[in-house]
Amino acid sequence: MRSAADGAASGANDAADAGVDDRGPAISDASPDTASSSAAPPRPTRRHLLTATGAALAGGTLGWAGALASSRRGGEEAQAAPTPDTDPEAGPAPTGADLRAGITWPVVPQRHTAVAVITLERRSAQHVIELARAASASAGAHPADAGDVTVLTALGIRHARSLMPERCGRAEGLPGFDSDAPAIVRGGDLLVTAASETAAGASDALAGALKPLGAHRVLWAQKGYRDAPTPAGTTRSGIGFIDGIVNPRTEVELRAGVWAGEAKRDTFLVVRRMLVARSFGSLGVPEQEAAVGRSRDTGAPLSGGGPLDDIDLFAKRDDGRTLIPAGAHARRAHPANIGRALMLRRSYSFDADDGSGLLFVAALADAETFVLTQRRLDAHDDLLRHTTTTAGDCFFVPEELSERTM
Repeated sequence: MRSAADGAASGANDAADAGVDDRGPAISDASPDTASSSAAPPRPTRRHLLTATGAALAGGTLGWAGALASSRRGGEEAQAAPTPDTDPEAGPAPTGADLRAGITWPVVPQRHTAVAVITLERRSAQHVIELARAASASAGAHPADAGDVTVLTALGIRHARSLMPERCGRAEGLPGFDSDAPAIVRGGDLLVTAASETAAGASDALAGALKPLGAHRVLWAQKGYRDAPTPAGTTRSGIGFIDGIVNPRTEVELRAGVWAGEAKRDTFLVVRRMLVARSFGSLGVPEQEAAVGRSRDTGAPLSGGGPLDDIDLFAKRDDGRTLIPAGAHARRAHPANIGRALMLRRSYSFDADDGSGLLFVAALADAETFVLTQRRLDAHDDLLRHTTTTAGDCFFVPEELSERTM
């Protein structure tokens, strides 16, 4: 995918009202990636457990208590789960330092996740250090079928700004949006996410990470799942559309849209629990496709092409109307509208009695990218009007929290 240059962005902004394929914080990944994913590097044995947790502060100066990411083996030798094929013609996939546990590694997200946002009774610097060490040590071993198990802890923005203002900048928690529930749950001292190839593996990993935290309160928690990946590494979301088409896949794209700072691989993590109401599912397939901007069956853009093809922003019908409707989610969420690069999404579905659940997870270099894009969706998005967000906020992940070791 291409990052949006400022000059191109201004032209795209003018065209947005006529319809621009949007590729920002999607309810479903409704838009394609201009650069297909490249062949993934060899994956570590799938029985490895990776944890990336905790921060340390001493004497008022940030100091990281060594590498808090650990790897543990569980059970007998695991048989690797199938890894989706990727497009060999794409640019280079992230390697080495760009593979961060729970963010860019595993390259294809695990099938299951468990997330908890918590508040702590004790918040001193020494306590944060203790929690980081305890969480790392609590990883334990997991059955072989759990595959690659990642545990990632992120800091609430308020704490991040206090601990490392030079790295967190002027970031703030997310503001309110039109699609938020009246009683939306925001904030939190720590975000803890666990992911595994099995539901039990994710739940066990999260429970293990929370166990040593001492007195704390869970603000909200959610489990999620992803359908089996396609050969291209995409999956089908809870609303039936192909998800994961649009993501930064090369080192250049990651540095532009995901990693914050020039020398660090810090990132901001936006996590939101969303519900797509049954009203969307009651629409006919043509109406759903018009709201998304892609074929429900194949994922191909309504402007023509294959499932992984980019949307033609300006393709028109004979009557002059754009093939991608003005309110299509794929058009409204395109980062060119705000002059920003792609964020990296690793979202999950969850079951809900009154609709389809989406656990939206996105890593990005600047939290403002999400805010600006969400404002555009609030203004006019035919998918978002069926959607309510019940919980979520923005958190900060210093690179020390996502280090992976073997």
